[in-house]
Amino acid sequence: MRRKNVILVIFFLIFFIGFEFSDMTLAFINLPSSYTYYVTSFDKKLPKNVTLIVPTCSLNGDIAEIKPLREGNISLLDTQYGKMIKIEAEEVGHITITSFISSEKTIDIINENITLSPILERELLSKTENKKELSMVYRVKIPVYAEFEGNSTIYVTLHVESGFKALPFFFTFTIPWEPRYGWKPYAGHKYLEVKITKKGWQLAEGEERVRLIFAV
Repeated sequence: MRRKNVILVIFFLIFFIGFEFSDMTLAFINLPSSYTYYVTSFDKKLPKNVTLIVPTCSLNGDIAEIKPLREGNISLLDTQYGKMIKIEAEEVGHITITSFISSEKTIDIINENITLSPILERELLSKTENKKELSMVYRVKIPVYAEFEGNSTIYVTLHVESGFKALPFFFTFTIPWEPRYGWKPYAGHKYLEVKITKKGWQLAEGEERVRLIFAV
Protein backbone atom coordinates (compact mmCIF):
# COMPACT_ATOMS: atom_id res chain seq x y z
CA MET A 1 0.00 0.00 0.00
CA ARG A 2 2.84 2.33 0.93
CA ARG A 3 4.61 1.49 -2.30
CA LYS A 4 1.44 2.30 -4.25
CA ASN A 5 1.17 5.71 -2.55
CA VAL A 6 4.80 6.49 -3.34
CA ILE A 7 4.20 5.60 -7.00
CA LEU A 8 1.11 7.84 -7.08
CA VAL A 9 3.05 10.72 -5.52
CA ILE A 10 5.89 10.32 -8.04
CA PHE A 11 3.40 10.18 -10.91
CA PHE A 12 1.65 13.30 -9.63
CA LEU A 13 4.96 15.16 -9.36
CA ILE A 14 5.98 14.14 -12.87
CA PHE A 15 2.61 15.18 -14.25
CA PHE A 16 2.63 18.51 -12.34
CA ILE A 17 6.17 19.36 -13.48
CA GLY A 18 5.27 18.37 -17.04
CA PHE A 19 2.14 20.54 -16.93
CA GLU A 20 4.12 23.55 -15.67
CA PHE A 21 6.84 23.00 -18.25
CA SER A 22 4.36 22.72 -21.11
CA ASP A 23 2.64 25.87 -19.82
CA MET A 24 5.97 27.68 -20.17
CA THR A 25 6.26 26.55 -23.79
CA LEU A 26 2.94 28.20 -24.67
CA ALA A 27 4.69 31.56 -24.91
CA PHE A 28 6.36 30.15 -28.03
CA ILE A 29 3.20 28.52 -29.39
CA ASN A 30 0.39 30.97 -28.64
CA LEU A 31 0.17 33.85 -31.11
CA PRO A 32 -1.35 37.27 -30.35
CA SER A 33 -4.37 38.44 -32.32
CA SER A 34 -4.26 41.81 -34.04
CA TYR A 35 -5.80 44.10 -36.61
CA THR A 36 -4.59 47.27 -38.31
CA TYR A 37 -6.53 49.66 -40.56
CA TYR A 38 -4.43 52.08 -42.56
CA VAL A 39 -4.09 54.08 -45.79
CA THR A 40 -0.86 54.01 -47.77
CA SER A 41 0.77 55.33 -50.92
CA PHE A 42 3.94 53.83 -52.39
CA ASP A 43 4.44 56.44 -55.12
CA LYS A 44 7.76 58.31 -55.32
CA LYS A 45 5.79 61.56 -55.32
CA LEU A 46 3.37 61.07 -52.43
CA PRO A 47 -0.12 62.58 -52.65
CA LYS A 48 -0.26 65.96 -50.91
CA ASN A 49 -3.01 68.15 -49.42
CA VAL A 50 -5.13 65.06 -49.01
CA THR A 51 -8.77 64.78 -48.01
CA LEU A 52 -10.16 61.26 -47.80
CA ILE A 53 -13.51 59.89 -46.67
CA VAL A 54 -13.28 56.13 -46.14
CA PRO A 55 -15.34 53.40 -44.40
CA THR A 56 -15.01 52.74 -40.69
CA CYS A 57 -13.43 49.61 -39.23
CA SER A 58 -16.42 47.69 -37.89
CA LEU A 59 -16.19 45.12 -35.08
CA ASN A 60 -19.38 43.05 -34.89
CA GLY A 61 -21.37 46.17 -35.77
CA ASP A 62 -19.43 48.57 -33.51
CA ILE A 63 -17.00 51.16 -34.85
CA ALA A 64 -13.42 50.61 -33.71
CA GLU A 65 -11.76 53.47 -31.87
CA ILE A 66 -9.91 55.73 -34.30
CA LYS A 67 -6.48 57.21 -33.65
CA PRO A 68 -5.71 60.89 -34.29
CA LEU A 69 -2.93 61.73 -36.72
CA ARG A 70 0.30 63.33 -35.54
CA GLU A 71 -0.10 65.84 -38.33
CA GLY A 72 -3.51 66.46 -39.78
CA ASN A 73 -6.97 65.52 -38.64
CA ILE A 74 -9.08 62.36 -38.45
CA SER A 75 -12.74 62.28 -37.44
CA LEU A 76 -16.08 60.52 -37.88
CA LEU A 77 -18.46 62.01 -40.44
CA ASP A 78 -22.12 61.44 -41.31
CA THR A 79 -22.54 60.70 -45.04
CA GLN A 80 -25.22 59.35 -47.34
CA TYR A 81 -23.66 55.92 -46.67
CA GLY A 82 -23.73 56.28 -42.88
CA LYS A 83 -20.81 56.92 -40.55
CA MET A 84 -17.47 57.18 -42.34
CA ILE A 85 -13.97 58.42 -41.46
CA LYS A 86 -12.63 61.73 -42.75
CA ILE A 87 -8.86 62.13 -43.02
CA GLU A 88 -7.14 65.44 -43.74
CA ALA A 89 -3.35 65.45 -44.08
CA GLU A 90 -0.61 67.37 -45.82
CA GLU A 91 0.81 64.11 -47.19
CA VAL A 92 -0.06 60.42 -47.31
CA GLY A 93 2.77 57.92 -46.90
CA HIS A 94 1.44 55.55 -44.26
CA ILE A 95 -1.42 56.61 -41.98
CA THR A 96 -2.70 54.22 -39.30
CA ILE A 97 -6.38 54.79 -38.59
CA THR A 98 -6.79 52.17 -35.88
CA SER A 99 -4.88 49.17 -34.56
CA PHE A 100 -5.18 46.50 -31.89
CA ILE A 101 -3.02 43.67 -30.54
CA SER A 102 -3.75 41.24 -27.70
CA SER A 103 -2.21 38.06 -26.32
CA GLU A 104 -5.30 37.51 -24.14
CA LYS A 105 -7.90 36.81 -26.82
CA THR A 106 -8.18 35.38 -30.30
CA ILE A 107 -10.23 36.66 -33.24
CA ASP A 108 -12.56 34.27 -35.06
CA ILE A 109 -12.14 35.62 -38.57
CA ILE A 110 -15.04 33.54 -39.91
CA ASN A 111 -17.68 34.08 -37.22
CA GLU A 112 -16.73 37.53 -35.94
CA ASN A 113 -17.59 40.36 -38.31
CA ILE A 114 -14.37 42.40 -38.46
CA THR A 115 -14.50 44.34 -41.71
CA LEU A 116 -14.87 47.74 -43.34
CA SER A 117 -18.27 49.40 -43.23
CA PRO A 118 -19.94 50.20 -45.49
CA ILE A 119 -19.06 47.61 -48.13
CA LEU A 120 -21.55 48.04 -50.97
CA GLU A 121 -20.55 44.92 -52.91
CA ARG A 122 -18.89 41.69 -51.78
CA GLU A 123 -18.72 38.81 -54.26
CA LEU A 124 -17.08 35.44 -53.64
CA LEU A 125 -14.57 34.75 -56.42
CA SER A 126 -13.01 31.51 -55.20
CA LYS A 127 -13.03 29.10 -52.27
CA THR A 128 -10.58 26.26 -51.66
CA GLU A 129 -10.87 23.94 -48.68
CA ASN A 130 -9.01 20.77 -47.72
CA LYS A 131 -7.81 19.06 -44.56
CA LYS A 132 -5.00 21.55 -44.06
CA GLU A 133 -6.45 24.94 -44.94
CA LEU A 134 -9.30 27.12 -46.16
CA SER A 135 -8.78 30.00 -48.59
CA MET A 136 -11.40 32.45 -49.89
CA VAL A 137 -11.13 35.47 -52.19
CA TYR A 138 -13.84 38.13 -52.50
CA ARG A 139 -14.22 41.12 -54.81
CA VAL A 140 -15.33 44.14 -52.78
CA LYS A 141 -16.45 47.69 -53.56
CA ILE A 142 -16.52 50.50 -51.00
CA PRO A 143 -17.62 54.13 -51.27
CA VAL A 144 -14.78 56.64 -50.86
CA TYR A 145 -14.14 60.31 -51.43
CA ALA A 146 -10.67 61.53 -52.41
CA GLU A 147 -9.07 64.87 -53.13
CA PHE A 148 -5.29 65.23 -53.42
CA GLU A 149 -2.55 66.82 -55.49
CA GLY A 150 -0.84 64.71 -58.11
CA ASN A 151 -1.61 61.50 -59.99
CA SER A 152 -1.21 59.00 -57.18
CA THR A 153 -2.59 55.67 -56.04
CA ILE A 154 -3.81 55.35 -52.45
CA TYR A 155 -4.48 51.99 -50.82
CA VAL A 156 -7.06 51.48 -48.07
CA THR A 157 -6.12 48.33 -46.15
CA LEU A 158 -7.45 46.25 -43.26
CA HIS A 159 -5.20 43.43 -42.00
CA VAL A 160 -6.51 41.00 -39.35
CA GLU A 161 -4.52 38.20 -37.66
CA SER A 162 -6.62 35.63 -35.79
CA GLY A 163 -4.05 34.76 -33.13
CA PHE A 164 -3.91 31.21 -31.75
CA LYS A 165 -4.34 29.52 -28.37
CA ALA A 166 -3.22 26.10 -27.14
CA LEU A 167 -3.73 24.41 -23.77
CA PRO A 168 -0.81 22.82 -21.88
CA PHE A 169 -0.98 19.04 -21.56
CA PHE A 170 2.31 17.32 -20.76
CA PHE A 171 5.92 18.44 -21.13
CA THR A 172 6.20 19.75 -24.69
CA PHE A 173 2.70 18.58 -25.66
CA THR A 174 -0.14 21.07 -26.05
CA ILE A 175 -3.73 20.83 -27.21
CA PRO A 176 -4.84 23.24 -29.99
CA TRP A 177 -7.82 25.16 -28.69
CA GLU A 178 -8.97 28.32 -30.45
CA PRO A 179 -10.14 29.95 -32.63
CA ARG A 180 -12.12 27.22 -34.37
CA TYR A 181 -13.67 26.64 -37.77
CA GLY A 182 -16.32 24.06 -36.96
CA TRP A 183 -14.35 21.71 -34.69
CA LYS A 184 -10.94 22.57 -36.21
CA PRO A 185 -8.69 25.04 -34.38
CA TYR A 186 -6.80 27.33 -36.75
CA ALA A 187 -4.46 30.28 -37.17
CA GLY A 188 -5.42 32.62 -39.97
CA HIS A 189 -5.60 36.09 -41.42
CA LYS A 190 -7.83 38.43 -43.42
CA TYR A 191 -6.36 40.98 -45.82
CA LEU A 192 -8.73 43.51 -47.37
CA GLU A 193 -7.26 46.10 -49.74
CA VAL A 194 -8.94 48.67 -51.98
CA LYS A 195 -7.21 50.95 -54.47
CA ILE A 196 -8.10 54.64 -54.97
CA THR A 197 -6.92 56.18 -58.25
CA LYS A 198 -9.63 58.76 -58.99
CA LYS A 199 -10.84 61.89 -57.25
CA GLY A 200 -14.25 62.79 -55.88
CA TRP A 201 -16.90 60.30 -54.72
CA GLN A 202 -16.42 56.86 -56.26
CA LEU A 203 -16.90 53.13 -55.78
CA ALA A 204 -13.36 51.88 -55.21
CA GLU A 205 -12.74 48.20 -55.98
CA GLY A 206 -10.44 45.74 -54.28
CA GLU A 207 -10.08 42.25 -52.84
CA GLU A 208 -10.60 40.55 -49.52
CA ARG A 209 -8.47 37.44 -48.95
CA VAL A 210 -9.09 35.03 -46.06
CA ARG A 211 -6.83 32.11 -45.22
CA LEU A 212 -7.09 29.63 -42.33
CA ILE A 213 -4.41 27.04 -41.48
CA PHE A 214 -5.88 24.16 -39.45
CA ALA A 215 -3.97 22.89 -36.42
CA VAL A 216 -5.36 19.35 -36.65
